[in-house]
Amino acid sequence: MDLKAWAQQNIQFVGNSYTNKSSRNQRIPEIIVNHISEGSMSSMISWFTSPNNKVSSAHFGVSKTGKIYQFVAIEDCAWANGLTSGIENATAELVLKKGESENPNWYSVSIEHEGVWSETKGALTPEQLEATKMLHLYIIEYVKEKYGHEIVPSRKTIIGHHEIDKSQRANCPGELFPYREIIDFLTYYGLPFKDIKGHWAEDLIVSAYEQGIIKGYHDGTFRPDAPMSRAEGVALAMAVLNKLKK
Repeated sequence: MDLKAWAQQNIQFVGNSYTNKSSRNQRIPEIIVNHISEGSMSSMISWFTSPNNKVSSAHFGVSKTGKIYQFVAIEDCAWANGLTSGIENATAELVLKKGESENPNWYSVSIEHEGVWSETKGALTPEQLEATKMLHLYIIEYVKEKYGHEIVPSRKTIIGHHEIDKSQRANCPGELFPYREIIDFLTYYGLPFKDIKGHWAEDLIVSAYEQGIIKGYHDGTFRPDAPMSRAEGVALAMAVLNKLKK
């Protein structure tokens, strides 16, 4: 998929001259921090573009209907994850490693998700989940192309605001936020099977699948190291023969 084309069609930039932003101080984005907005999408847009807001912003916002809004360019620092004191309350590995001298805003990209914790506990609508999966993918590819740095998807790099400030943001984005679904999507994106990532035969398996020679199992796996049954051997041989006849 052409992610640049996807972004042009699916991300609406709504930030204005009042939207809070600052320099990254020559840092590069290393983590994606997820939030819950504690309000509606319209109130988020209104607040992040208000001349009265002097304290906060975010790079992106994802509505319950799956619409994506951008307030701050990824190259700039949004005011979403800053922590000027109390760094000892953080649990995120990278934040603890960098310490109190490094403002987390400098090395993060922030995503607000429309919702109220008391109502959703951080769970997303189906449309919201699909949108944020693609948005995470877009951010990772953007950072890789812009800075030459790859944000490898894991719970160390895809985190919640509570992992930066568990004292004041204990419920942001919430205990039901779908980290695992997002990370699995990012990890296996572009692969026909979810258990071949990093396998020595990954490229060969993908090529054979694309040529119609092999198929996987109903659970989305290929089981590359499992023994082959006689029936599977016959099916593979016939697939190859049919391919050669064409």
